[in-house]
Amino acid sequence: MSCETETARRYRNRAVQLRSMATSYQNQETGKAVARVAEEYELMAQVFDGIDEAGLAAIRARNSN
Repeated sequence: MSCETETARRYRNRAVQLRSMATSYQNQETGKAVARVAEEYELMAQVFDGIDEAGLAAIRARNSN
């Protein structure tokens, strides 16, 4: 497992935790803010997935020559 894949996995796990926390707040604004942070973690995970895919594509291209 690449470093990027592991980072994406950790970010997704944190997003799940934050979404769960967001529903537990009595103050709706706080819950919404925590949910937005969860979405940011999910977006960061997607970025790391892209970095990993780009790296794999570069390796494949280099090995095909």
